[in-house]
Amino acid sequence: MTREHHDTILLSLGNTRSRVALTAADGTSQTFALALGLDALTSGPFRRDPPSALELEQAIMVVEDVLMPLAARIPPHPVLRLQSPVPLAEALGSRVQSRENIERLFGQLVAMVEGDPLASAQLPKDRRFAAALLILREWMHHLDAGSVALVDG
Repeated sequence: MTREHHDTILLSLGNTRSRVALTAADGTSQTFALALGLDALTSGPFRRDPPSALELEQAIMVVEDVLMPLAARIPPHPVLRLQSPVPLAEALGSRVQSRENIERLFGQLVAMVEGDPLASAQLPKDRRFAAALLILREWMHHLDAGSVALVDG
């Protein structure tokens, strides 16, 4: 029986810039800088706690514009390792989450920004949390990550 080797992908969210480290199964590595960070979104599209629905739509476009050029360089991956200055584990309930759970949580964020009081009671209203969740969701959606594992910085 042969053991399957996968690339290791680490996304480190920063305040104004972020970084992606890709380590291939053969040990070679590449690093990509992203002109995207939690404060870059919060001083740009996100201006309220929580963001408005329009701000969320604008932020999705910003994040997609930054991530889509990586699509040809980042292979589909079963696990994305994520370092973030925002404590996501409390809202996620676990340090490892499937793409489906991230989509569900993002749906709650959308409901919250559209005024659903039940969703508002369940999620942090902080725009940095919204930025981290949005970046994570867009990464998993567009760059084909099966799950996310939160790692300490």
